[in-house]
Amino acid sequence: MKIVVIGGTGLIGSKLVNRLKNLKHEVIAASPSTGVNTITGEGLAEAFKGAEIVVDVANSPSFEDKAVLNFFETSGRNILAAEKAAGVGHHIALSVVGTNQAPTGKQFAYLPLSFNQWPLKM
Repeated sequence: MKIVVIGGTGLIGSKLVNRLKNLKHEVIAASPSTGVNTITGEGLAEAFKGAEIVVDVANSPSFEDKAVLNFFETSGRNILAAEKAAGVGHHIALSVVGTNQAPTGKQFAYLPLSFNQWPLKM
């Protein structure tokens, strides 16, 4: 099965790419360093050709509120459009949904918890 991992050269993505390869999947580690840019759309069409699954574990290059919003809105639109054009059947995204319900400390638009509060006890 061909799987594209957006953010596939990053901290989480590189581990996911290795695990999927160990399971004998065809895996594309998609990131700007491999010629895939979700902001400009460069390389998306080529990476998604024949892919059955896209896993999005990309991270914003900035933690500034407006930049984070712009990154995820723009990259999300570009990824979804390229997936549709390529006929990709499944989209999986790493999400911080629900973290706003966890005990709060310093608030960030990107993540409502400061990193020193992990691991959380729910």
